[in-house]
Amino acid sequence: MRINPRTTQPIVYGLPSWSLAMLGIPLYVYLPTYYYELGVEMALVGLMLLLARVTDVVSDPLIGWWRDRLSHRGRYGLMTLGWGLLLVSLWQLLLPNNPSAWHLLVWALLVYLAWTLIMIPYQALSAEVTQEHHEKTRFTASREAFAILGVVSVLLLPLALSDPNDTRLLFSWLYPIVAISLTLGLALMMWRLNLVALPASASDSTSNQSWRLNWAQAKQAWWLIKYDSASRQLWPAYFINSLANAFPATLFLLFVQHYLDLTPQTGLLLMTFFLAGVLALPFWVKLSSKIGKYTAWRASILLACLSFGWVFTLQSGDLYGFMLISFLSGLSLGADVALPGSIQADIAQDLSQNQVALSGLLFGVWGMLTKLALALAVGLAFPLLDWMGWDDKSAASFTTLVWLYAGVPIALKLLVLVWLTGAK
Repeated sequence: MRINPRTTQPIVYGLPSWSLAMLGIPLYVYLPTYYYELGVEMALVGLMLLLARVTDVVSDPLIGWWRDRLSHRGRYGLMTLGWGLLLVSLWQLLLPNNPSAWHLLVWALLVYLAWTLIMIPYQALSAEVTQEHHEKTRFTASREAFAILGVVSVLLLPLALSDPNDTRLLFSWLYPIVAISLTLGLALMMWRLNLVALPASASDSTSNQSWRLNWAQAKQAWWLIKYDSASRQLWPAYFINSLANAFPATLFLLFVQHYLDLTPQTGLLLMTFFLAGVLALPFWVKLSSKIGKYTAWRASILLACLSFGWVFTLQSGDLYGFMLISFLSGLSLGADVALPGSIQADIAQDLSQNQVALSGLLFGVWGMLTKLALALAVGLAFPLLDWMGWDDKSAASFTTLVWLYAGVPIALKLLVLVWLTGAK
């Protein structure tokens, strides 16, 4: 029986996302609390992670631009370089022998750099696998579906461990799983993925000029982006929405374990959230093809606002109430991860038709916005909680936690809805 490439190609493309996504919860949810428990002051944890992530403001666009100047083989070479750096730096970050604020800063910085070297070329491929706009949604949806499955996998891992609450034990198992699966996933993708829309300026040329910065092209590229109305509409909305999502992601463990006093149910609650995202993803993809990507995205944002509003009614031990909130807000996750990325891929394809390879640069800025949002969330939330007396578990610190976890995200998402009014 012949297998339809229309089915297999999105799978081949999406598979590496499973391994990369297994690092999402550890790096953005567990890591700040992990280093705090290892003895690093809460304010310093927030500051070091903020400093490490702020470097992406420079590195992401530069690596994106570099990627666009490379041949097809060179782009895969960037991903291979990131793969090697990630395997080395991730070991040091997750399993430190002498944890300190400086150790956190150095190895987090290198992990984020490695992540950038892989993710920007990887995400930019979504603009080069097909010229059909709605078909790109299938590829981005496959990538994000594997990402959600990766998150679910890392949530299931503690169930196989002798002590599910031992973060270091979790990391000691996570590292080899990620290392092996990422190696296999990237190798399969590089071998079997068909790129049918590769810009001519980025073809597999062996010219020794292909990697050099051409400042005339750079000026043209930035001019195209600066005056592109679609980018000006999408990027602020994406950044603000990412910031809204970053606050609850950063504070989830503190909220569940200290405010709700539901430490044993942490994995179950995370699982509920991400499984809801997996279940809803096909619905958002189909809905976007009928009513438009922006309209479907706005609907998901409204759903998230409505569900997070119930957080203020929760009391300590309210498992079922928070599980319902996790499920309802998780339904919007599928749209949040798939639709903006698909819109960005459409923009990248449209701009690249101007004979300038821009996919890498565009997704470099995209990655910068994503990580800057996460940096601001942890850089603002942790020092603020420390200042409000978190170590003493003061009433003011708990009130601040609730508002940072739910109130700020709702306000930011409402701002996104206003910004996207009329977007199609």
